[in-house]
Amino acid sequence: MKSPNIRPLIPLADYQRIFRVIHSVLDSVDANIPAASFFFSVTAAQILKKFYKKNAFPVAGAAFYLISEDGSGALSFGTLDGDKVDSNSDAFHCWVQCDGYVLDLMAPVFQELLESAGHPMTVPRQMFQKDLARMSASPNALGVPGDFHLAPNLALTKELLQQFMSKPALSNLSQVCMEWYQKPPKELGTDLVMQGAEGEGTKIKLSRLQVTGAW
Repeated sequence: MKSPNIRPLIPLADYQRIFRVIHSVLDSVDANIPAASFFFSVTAAQILKKFYKKNAFPVAGAAFYLISEDGSGALSFGTLDGDKVDSNSDAFHCWVQCDGYVLDLMAPVFQELLESAGHPMTVPRQMFQKDLARMSASPNALGVPGDFHLAPNLALTKELLQQFMSKPALSNLSQVCMEWYQKPPKELGTDLVMQGAEGEGTKIKLSRLQVTGAW
């Protein structure tokens, strides 16, 4: 059996920059960030394809992450009935899969996700990218912070992609992210003017949220 790879697919600096660009663009249009996991995943996958030549793709489904030292705090997206894991359009999460890795670009705002769900707790702003071979066998097998279990839902992923592609406003915002992004060590502008349909400009300031480590 192949040993899990503990090295990240991309450096932390690159992960942080991808996160900051997407977060900044969404924030500029007052998007509901905690509900934007599919936008994060679609756009991050496109950036990984364009700038890193990676075979990255967004995936929707159920996701479970252990995020507290004492094991009491777990992020759960989807449904769990005994050992049966499922997801639907009202209960799901999205991530990126690429070359045997999983990347979750929402990880730095896990704290905000919990707050929006009515479960406030302090969560470090950390990177999440791991070899899929390190995934726990079930949600009940999560033991230490950073452990995870994912259950992809291909039908839901297809449905969400179709919805995304049918909304030009989302595709346009994703394209803004692509045009703004630069792969380190290239300099990245700290602001950007996004032109609206009527010719008006919206100034976007780059997020200063700091990714402090890795799960």
